[in-house]
Amino acid sequence: MSVIFSRAVSEKSVNNGRFRRLALLLPLLLSIGLFTECAALSSELERITEEEALEAEAVLNEEDDDWLLIRKKQKRLFVVRNRKVIRSYAVATGVNDGQKQKPGDGRTPEGVFKVLQIQNASYWTHDFRDGKGEIKGAYGPWFIRLKTPWRGIGIHGTHDPQSIGKNATEGCIRLRNEELKDLKEKYIKLSMVVVIRK
Repeated sequence: MSVIFSRAVSEKSVNNGRFRRLALLLPLLLSIGLFTECAALSSELERITEEEALEAEAVLNEEDDDWLLIRKKQKRLFVVRNRKVIRSYAVATGVNDGQKQKPGDGRTPEGVFKVLQIQNASYWTHDFRDGKGEIKGAYGPWFIRLKTPWRGIGIHGTHDPQSIGKNATEGCIRLRNEELKDLKEKYIKLSMVVVIRK
């Protein structure tokens, strides 16, 4: 559209002040349209489905205000209150897609879980078996352990912020360290419901 408009402007008298002002405003008008489109898409992605809400509500206690929804495909963690997203974070999930079958399969489990422990992980190390040995700060400042059928599944930070938004973990949910701190300080509590979906 802007190409057609530009041609029309060049064919008309460029000295005409109205055309000149409109030509200058056109990129701004187009960017506003794109921004509106992106905002609409973003709000659509953050909409909680009836199925997701019912899954969480089936196990919520009366005193529970917030719960977490993790969508593996979107690589997003949402904090939900009254069926509305109040906060959203980018995450990394298991290196392999699909439902977790066994320990060590590199998949993030799907289902409804609860926060079991909140552990200081700032001094923890981990060997990713990539030839680099033990990595300090591999889990970031906190490890939010989930009660799942598999040991060692949780929400934690990272030594590798470039991995966020990718399939990169051994099965956990990984956040940037500053966002993990925000999540932990503002929302996380023991027994909090965590719904993990495809």
